[in-house]
Amino acid sequence: MTDDIESLRQSLEAAQVEMAALRENHAADLLRVRKETDAALIEAELRAEAMRAGAHHPEDAVKLMDRGEVVRDEEGRIAGAAAAIERLKKERGYLFTLEGVSGVSSGTTLVRSVPRPGVPEAFDARKATEADYNVRKWQLLSGH
Repeated sequence: MTDDIESLRQSLEAAQVEMAALRENHAADLLRVRKETDAALIEAELRAEAMRAGAHHPEDAVKLMDRGEVVRDEEGRIAGAAAAIERLKKERGYLFTLEGVSGVSSGTTLVRSVPRPGVPEAFDARKATEADYNVRKWQLLSGH
């Protein structure tokens, strides 16, 4: 009977050691996954901020920047991304468009203003269709 109790005690101790090892492995895996997730979210937020700031190639801008102060807080928000992009903009301005670009920024798309018409091409009567030739002739005769 004492042998049975002793073998159960040894089995219990072995199970406790195994459970402690599993807890350590679980904690290490959880920390690794949390770090990978934080890194992916931080990179996505930096890429979005780079697009809003007018980066030509946001992926390259994110690769070239210092991410030291960009962190994910306890509530899951990314802090410091806008400041990091502004710092990058000052240090490596060639990665971004010029400030005075006309257009309207909507999300991540920059909508350019309508282009102004250029100088009209000279009319070549030899290449014009008969209809175009007649229209031009009447415009010339009417004084327009």
